[in-house]
Amino acid sequence: MLLDVMLPASQEQEVITQGLKPCVLYAQAPVYDSQGELKPGDSLLSDFQRDFDGCIFESKDVLYILAGQGSRKHVSLPALQALNAYGNAGSGA
Repeated sequence: MLLDVMLPASQEQEVITQGLKPCVLYAQAPVYDSQGELKPGDSLLSDFQRDFDGCIFESKDVLYILAGQGSRKHVSLPALQALNAYGNAGSGA
């Protein structure tokens, strides 16, 4: 799922200045991790988007190949922070 993050203007400008867009990728059940960092049942939340073309999502440091039916939603920054905290709670991070 692509999440368009609604940021305050100053933070949005900061993201754009870095060559990124205020959009992240959330995957509740990633299928494959070439870096071997995800365990079965882990979810994934990317950094902000650098590029998106068809089924390829590029964040600051990682390329993701998207498969299956997805969706796109708008989220507030507090909602994104809560989602990130929820995902990190299970990993001990």
